[in-house]
Amino acid sequence: MPRDLLKVRLNEIPDRGLDVHFAPQDQRYAQMLAEVADGDGATGEARVRLELWPSRVDLSGSMSSRLPQHCSRCLEPFDLSIEREFTQVLMRTAAPEPELAADGELELNLRDLDKTQLVGDVVDLGEILREELLLALPPKMLCREDCQGICPGCGAELNSEPCTCQPETDPRWDILKQLKLDS
Repeated sequence: MPRDLLKVRLNEIPDRGLDVHFAPQDQRYAQMLAEVADGDGATGEARVRLELWPSRVDLSGSMSSRLPQHCSRCLEPFDLSIEREFTQVLMRTAAPEPELAADGELELNLRDLDKTQLVGDVVDLGEILREELLLALPPKMLCREDCQGICPGCGAELNSEPCTCQPETDPRWDILKQLKLDS
């Protein structure tokens, strides 16, 4: 059975740190890119550096990807380029869940927001890379910022052809067309 390259045991991280490089040829990484892409042909790579400390694992990395997508406005296919650098601090713990306060709520401060708990002795880089990739996606997929989309009336793709709709007027205002104004 082939070793999962996206899972790193803590005892495999040397004192000087561990540098890992992933390309789409790595099966789980390619699958992760394909899940986010809207079609075939997703490419990309990621670099991750792990440094082991007695109570934590410092993780820093970068990823670059080209993902086929369809524009949310005009439905045309385009390639979305993603460039992202990230850092995470994985706090080593034996507890599977964080401790809750007496009222059942968990209180966090600003320093806690960039820390993740690491339970056990394996860092799953696949989950971390998936999370970073999803965070890098824009909220709306647009082929370009000024995309005009599709006319809801005539269906014209407004980036390349004009709208052929006739302006609709409310018949209640037709009487005003008969009004003659003196200049």
